[in-house]
Amino acid sequence: MLNLTHVRSFLVVVDTKGIRSAAKKLDLSPSTIVEHIKQLEEHLAAPLLAREHRAVNPTQHGLRFLPYARALVGTAVRAREMMHQPRLRVAAASNIGVYLLQPPIAAFGRCMGIDVEMWIGPNPEVAERLERGEADVAVMEWWDDRGGFSAQTWLREPLVVIVSPEHRWASLQSIPPAELPCEIMLGGETGSGTGRILKEQLGEVADRLRIRSGFGSTEAVKKAVQAGAGVSIVMRSAVTEEVAAGRLAALHIEGAPLVKDLKLVLPDRLPSGSLAALLLRSLIVDTAGTDPDGGSIATPGLNPVQSASSASASRHR
Repeated sequence: MLNLTHVRSFLVVVDTKGIRSAAKKLDLSPSTIVEHIKQLEEHLAAPLLAREHRAVNPTQHGLRFLPYARALVGTAVRAREMMHQPRLRVAAASNIGVYLLQPPIAAFGRCMGIDVEMWIGPNPEVAERLERGEADVAVMEWWDDRGGFSAQTWLREPLVVIVSPEHRWASLQSIPPAELPCEIMLGGETGSGTGRILKEQLGEVADRLRIRSGFGSTEAVKKAVQAGAGVSIVMRSAVTEEVAAGRLAALHIEGAPLVKDLKLVLPDRLPSGSLAALLLRSLIVDTAGTDPDGGSIATPGLNPVQSASSASASRHR
């Protein structure tokens, strides 16, 4: 196993560009730093540092090792901090983190008296952070059942077609699926799982959609739809404010209940008293009922932050 003390010495040499400067910063002798680097190079069977123009710089092997070295030392620092200052790291898919998760997460942190760090980004990167151990729990728009983790449904979130108030569909409650290929469909963030749902529910109609991608986020898509650049399909919770204010119109697709199961994902075999397990129990909901629009009636279970979860769920029904 790599010695983290040796790895840390390597990083400080790289950052300070010298053996003596690293020794001064770490309060060690230069010979000790040299010995650390020597043992690290022997362990990795590769030269990591070279002296160039009175400075010490990483070799090609050292450059390849550098991101791993920073990750190793960073993980060790975070592990130590966790022992003395409990905190919870949550990775959330962009739309969930932006439009749904903030109130219940903040309430959970206040209730438990802890810091909750939330990272928000694309679904594939959320899964990667969880697998690398950089998140304690993930909240995602899909889960691929990879080993070592368990997933539970948090909410069943309806998807809606959004159009500008001036669009010919704006006064309608719903449209038949065959109408969709007649319009440009604007695509936001990739890897959200919406395409798979459309294929499952719309069949060959999904293959005929005229998709214009590259907008990168739901916020960008909403602005483009408001400007009349096309239509889109988004989570209903993402357009609550715009629909209420009349800046967008939302409608459903006839005979195609588009619903996305939002997942809470944790590593297997976590202690029931762990912060991640407590968060799951605080968020998990009963999604057995179905509303007339094709979504689900989310009823929060008993948990430490029940009122916050109830408020969040009720706002988006």
